[in-house]
Amino acid sequence: MNSRAPYHSGMVRIRLFAALREAAGVPEVAAAAAPLQAILDELGDRFGDHFAAVLGYSSVLVDGERWRDPAAPVPDGAELALLPPFSGGCSGR
Repeated sequence: MNSRAPYHSGMVRIRLFAALREAAGVPEVAAAAAPLQAILDELGDRFGDHFAAVLGYSSVLVDGERWRDPAAPVPDGAELALLPPFSGGCSGR
């Protein structure tokens, strides 16, 4: 059974991380399958200017692979992961 089955019927699952999660107030949302840029624009409209600003310098993964083509169609049932830059780890001290 496909673990993404609840997101079919023309929908994609969108996982939000770090500053995007904070700006949206939720860890995950769904949106209609569409070209990548249309999905990103809809999220910016939904969650506001701060979210849109952070999204502008974030990495976009579709089903685990980095996408850069904003015109590429995101297929039904896909999972997007939106990853803003973040820091952390060992300081070396």
